[in-house]
Amino acid sequence: MLPANHDKIYRTKEVLGIAGISRATLYNWLRDGKIKEVARDRNDFRIFTESDVQVILAYKNMVKAPS
Repeated sequence: MLPANHDKIYRTKEVLGIAGISRATLYNWLRDGKIKEVARDRNDFRIFTESDVQVILAYKNMVKAPS
């Protein structure tokens, strides 16, 4: 279901660029429940709202990078 409000919608590739993470990292976080699953469009592609992007950025900032 698409978001009801008129927030900007981001595709996965855009979110990866904004967050500076890999596709595998994002999918792992979604699969493991670290971040909640997002809405999907009629073609079953994930669509992210500005709020979803902020959650991903917040989680990224909480995670310590491997040393």
